[in-house]
Amino acid sequence: MWNRNRANRVLLVLAALAMGPALAAPRIAPVPEWRLNEQQRAVAERFAASGMTNAVATYLHHPAMAEALLPYEHYLSNDSTLPPRHRALMHLRTAWLTRSEYLWAHHAQRALRGGMTRADLARIAEGPDASGWNAFEAVLLRTADELHVDSFVSDSTWAALSAEYDTNQLVDLVYGVGEMTMHAGVFNTLGVAIESDLGERFPAGIPYRVAAQWTNRRLEGKPPRIAPLQPHEWTPVQRARLDPTNSGRPAANVFATFVRNPPADELRNAVGTHIRAGTTLTPRQRELLLMRIGVLCRSEYEWAAHMRAGKGTGMTDADVERIARGPDAPGGDALETALLRATDELFRDDRISDATWDELAPSLDTQQLMDVVVAVTGYRTASMAINSAGVQLDANMADFRFPAFLR
Repeated sequence: MWNRNRANRVLLVLAALAMGPALAAPRIAPVPEWRLNEQQRAVAERFAASGMTNAVATYLHHPAMAEALLPYEHYLSNDSTLPPRHRALMHLRTAWLTRSEYLWAHHAQRALRGGMTRADLARIAEGPDASGWNAFEAVLLRTADELHVDSFVSDSTWAALSAEYDTNQLVDLVYGVGEMTMHAGVFNTLGVAIESDLGERFPAGIPYRVAAQWTNRRLEGKPPRIAPLQPHEWTPVQRARLDPTNSGRPAANVFATFVRNPPADELRNAVGTHIRAGTTLTPRQRELLLMRIGVLCRSEYEWAAHMRAGKGTGMTDADVERIARGPDAPGGDALETALLRATDELFRDDRISDATWDELAPSLDTQQLMDVVVAVTGYRTASMAINSAGVQLDANMADFRFPAFLR
């Protein structure tokens, strides 16, 4: 059985560390304009309108990553199927929960320009139980809290969301929280500084509190909340995504579920493709990170997919068990232990600690360090969506389930 006491201790530590100080200086400084090459300059110009100058310039250390991540951030912040006020509520609550003052500063400024008041901002920090929200706005905020703590939207919250939102909106909602969580982990870990001309900061005097609990409830063996599309339902665009060679092979449930919204799916797939195929990490390092975050998010689908891939890199049964048990398990080399610890810290604290960073930095270059953070946080995002949509295991995953001590 998954250890509930350990999970509760994790939440207590999270609450204790949530108000921890920001880094005094960036761990990875933005690339100065005078050093930009042609590719970096093109990326900087493409995303200049975001106003996130320091974040974009930091991502420019890894232009391929920037080109994969930033278009989806733009979509979720500007063009998603959610009403603008709902986007603002979700993104600001996620910024508060992850303690990303950088994200808060940018989204608070945008929200104020869009008609929100400073009283609204303070109530977002207070959470879904604050007075003054209408019923659906409180549900939206609670969704962010549940995803933050449990990587899952509860039955009652999902029912309330489904009464107002269509499938594409539900997907944009869950992925929106996840993507903001991903960027928060990057900004917090790398120490991205708020631009000097941006005055918004966290509201003062509001205690940090998460209005949700860890449950470990999932929809295993139950009908999915969002059913995967069957081949006869695919549009030409969806068919090109799921079976471009017309092989007739079944599509994985995860892809056949989220392809329902092709424009968003294409952007999100670019993030996943970078993590799986564009990363500067070794295949073994990548799969170690993805397996571990699958355990922490209680996403057996992700565990099964990446345990199978991990075995393909030469992982032994002992390696797999060590990943499942975490960084305190005996054995393994120092770098892999540090990678496991970094994963746990990103899940728990939304940043990698100084001590763990100092263990990783001598062995990994700048792009590899960035890829560590994005692999973990990007697949935390995927786990939130897979869990909440109720994506069921594929037929070929039967031999790659969680070990017995995790069930």
